[in-house]
Amino acid sequence: MEVKVEDVAPNEIRVRVKGETYTLLTPIVEELNSREDVEFAGYDVPHPLKEEGLIFLRVKEGLDPRAILKDTIKSLMGEYDKLEESFKKELERFLSG
Repeated sequence: MEVKVEDVAPNEIRVRVKGETYTLLTPIVEELNSREDVEFAGYDVPHPLKEEGLIFLRVKEGLDPRAILKDTIKSLMGEYDKLEESFKKELERFLSG
């Protein structure tokens, strides 16, 4: 996966993500939109046969969109780590029982 910041304004950012589409971009954007410091978050997959998407993020005035995106991704990674551990425990329990 390749991530490239394409455009940055005082409270906006556009990021191109190569090698991923809906599977990764949907949860990121949903998590961003659940935050009170985000005015708008969305994504676009310009071509259905290319594994590439664009994330658009606008945050409240005076905030850093890069920091908010980074924080959101770290939060999601933590949630996925918890899910992985829970799945492993349940799988072990199932296989040993």
